Amino acid sequence: MIELNEQDQQLLEDYHEILRKFEEWISAQPHIPKTIPKTVLFRYVKINHFDLEESKKLLDINVKFRIKNQYLFTDRDIESEEFQKVSRTVQYTVFPKLTKEGYAVESYRIINSDLNNFNLKDIMKLVIMAHDVNSLAQLNINGVIAIYDATGFTFQHFMRIISNAQTSIHFSQYGQEVSCINLIQVHYINCSSLVTKTIDFFKSFLSQELKKKLYFHSEYEALHDFIDIDCLPVEYGGTEGSLKDYHENTLKKLHKYRDFVKMDENFFLLDN
Repeated sequence: MIELNEQDQQLLEDYHEILRKFEEWISAQPHIPKTIPKTVLFRYVKINHFDLEESKKLLDINVKFRIKNQYLFTDRDIESEEFQKVSRTVQYTVFPKLTKEGYAVESYRIINSDLNNFNLKDIMKLVIMAHDVNSLAQLNINGVIAIYDATGFTFQHFMRIISNAQTSIHFSQYGQEVSCINLIQVHYINCSSLVTKTIDFFKSFLSQELKKKLYFHSEYEALHDFIDIDCLPVEYGGTEGSLKDYHENTLKKLHKYRDFVKMDENFFLLDN
């Protein structure tokens, strides 16, 4: 059961007609599930400035991408050993407070440097799964700011990413061309030369638009020029809780929607 606040409910009512037309179109598309929640459809029309035809195109691209690259979108049980290992290796968090512009902030950092636990495919599956869950509610989000904390990132991690280049490219394609996420900025903090080398390796797969959104900082204090301090955790000089608490709350949300996410049809995968 998706829990919506009054603001979300009002938005769905305000845009009832365009969502009705969207669902009507979906009903005639054999490759698109008929169970996609209205809140997810709202994300598609919002990122396309409520242009129904553009929303249809993006949803169609998304569905076909998921069908073609099912390894990133199936077997998504947060209680599986694979995902338990990910949650002990990488700290993926969604900050509880939006910026004054209405942007959500999320962060990533390695908390266990044991390379045996660093499975790039499962890490990226977890991030996509979290984005899917986040799309179910809080419809007032206007965009996302991502923070990649390079603390703990080693040459061995760099080589692991390079050796799984195809997975990284698919993940990049998903973020740039397929998802209904309005990516505002990407900040790399506590950077070393390894981080810039990693980005340089994949630059040819990044759009010019995305390249303009990348920022590299040697220290976390640089974030204060872009993100309200009262939105940041104490580890980044903020006042709003800790990354550990954010991480735990993010995992709780994934557990809450575990059964919903496991039903892959809800997230566009049909038996094709």
